[in-house]
Amino acid sequence: MGNIIEGLNITFTELFRYIISGSHNEVSSVIFHAVILLIILILQNKIRTTVDTHDFAKERYFLFIIDLIFPLIFLAFVLYIAPAVLSDKVSQILFKAIGQLYFAFFFIRNLIKLKSFEYIPWGVLIYVLSIISVFTYLVLNLNASFSNNAETNEFFLITLKISVMLLFYTFFYRGTRHLSGFISNKHALALRLVENLIPFISVLFFIVSVLWLLEIIHISSSIFRGLVLCIIIIIVYAFLRAYCTAKLATKIFSQSESYLELLNKLQLLLKLLLVYGLYKVFLTFFNFGYFVHYLQSLFILKTDLVKISFFSAISSVFLFLILFSLIGVFKNITFLSYNKRGKEIEAGTTRAIISNLGLLMVIIISLSQLGLNWKVLIPFAGALGIGIGFGLQTIMNNYISGFILLFSKKLKVGDVIEIEGNAGRAIGNTLETIYGRVESIDVLSAVVKTTDNIEIVIPNSQFIEGQIVNYSLTDSDIRLRIPFGVSYASDPNQIKEILLKVCKDHPSILSSPAPNVWFKEMGDSALVFNLLCWINIRMLWRINPLISEIYFKGWYELKEAGVEIPFPQRDLWLKNKIKVEIEK
Repeated sequence: MGNIIEGLNITFTELFRYIISGSHNEVSSVIFHAVILLIILILQNKIRTTVDTHDFAKERYFLFIIDLIFPLIFLAFVLYIAPAVLSDKVSQILFKAIGQLYFAFFFIRNLIKLKSFEYIPWGVLIYVLSIISVFTYLVLNLNASFSNNAETNEFFLITLKISVMLLFYTFFYRGTRHLSGFISNKHALALRLVENLIPFISVLFFIVSVLWLLEIIHISSSIFRGLVLCIIIIIVYAFLRAYCTAKLATKIFSQSESYLELLNKLQLLLKLLLVYGLYKVFLTFFNFGYFVHYLQSLFILKTDLVKISFFSAISSVFLFLILFSLIGVFKNITFLSYNKRGKEIEAGTTRAIISNLGLLMVIIISLSQLGLNWKVLIPFAGALGIGIGFGLQTIMNNYISGFILLFSKKLKVGDVIEIEGNAGRAIGNTLETIYGRVESIDVLSAVVKTTDNIEIVIPNSQFIEGQIVNYSLTDSDIRLRIPFGVSYASDPNQIKEILLKVCKDHPSILSSPAPNVWFKEMGDSALVFNLLCWINIRMLWRINPLISEIYFKGWYELKEAGVEIPFPQRDLWLKNKIKVEIEK
């Protein structure tokens, strides 16, 4: 123990002597570090004050992310930027310790607010262990720089190992007790798997810790930094996932299915970013590059033009998934943004354009990552020209037709159309036309929903080559004609008043242009009138219920007024007289 105290005495004596001697580099470095720290603290406090939500849970998540990001920025500056621009000896050691305390303080303070660390003794224990770890780390670096006393170094190294072990054990113990809260109930198998792995991981962690403490195995500081970064990345992922779920869950069932799709795409994107972040940490701190180089040396296809390795194939698929999920997030956010402003037409069209163009760009970028650039694809395209000309003609035709539809704006998502085709004979629809609303325009086809709630997939080329009746191309207000037949004894003016009364104040009929009644013709059995009324076809694209309501109300109004509803009848005129014999 005396040698340890003597070593500390030598270390701090040399440190004070170094400070008294006066080093301009140290002074400028301290000022520089202090200014950077002050700026980061001011920015952190300024941004914290701007977080003002009425939801406590959301505010807590925002503050946690803010308190995590700014200390990490300062740590990154101290560990990577400052050593490259400054040549000092003491200030960097000091501010590395300050940066670690800065991060630990805000990180632990936010964890204490969570349910996992709601008990004050656990928070105090974590604070104490963090301070001990940072202090021993500081003393170890000062000892190495000024005296390099072996016994002092060994004592504080053991102290650092024990404090770090206890700190990790505390986090592990409290975290695993509430791990089930981060796993959804529908993933029961994953939950049971994690619960079964916890005892095994605990034993393994204890064995590794003991071996590391006894110096049977050696764990470098880079591995510790890697482990800390892994924990930080996982925590950030967990909180972002929880925040996104809490933010969108209440809107999924109450507003639009697009919120559910947005949530799924966001969760997929977060998972992929988590995997990528962990991969970069393993590559940087855990010597994972050897395995990467091995995968790069294994080729699936190797020719003079094309070289595809296992690594390029995996990275290409991974890049495709990231970009595809990113496109999904972007298109749904755009769609919901337009919908909030009441621009449903632009919302559907923009989503379709982003989806189709995005998929094309994602495929091109992924093929480039795979090693298939234009120099490689052009010879293949020439060799496959005949196949594309014949076998893929229909696919290419539909694909190009989709872009023509989107950019020409002759057909948009939400349009009410009528086109030749079968709308479902199995349910009794014998019409030879398809009437419905355009639900989506995809790469090769469009989906039209009929009034019977049947979704019909129509190739894009059919819209280009055939005739389309678009009821909402430029104006969604259309005129509806409903015929009525009455007897020849009826007064036309009375019929007009009755029919106008039928559609008066109907919520689905527009008041401007005003409804009208036309005397169409004097038919064989009836006087035929057309009731003309204007409706918004986008708001009321299922028009048959409206026509039925008009007929129901019209029949009762005509009957109440004493108007006869005729039926087809014929008068028979005979040229010769008919002799009728009556049997006796």
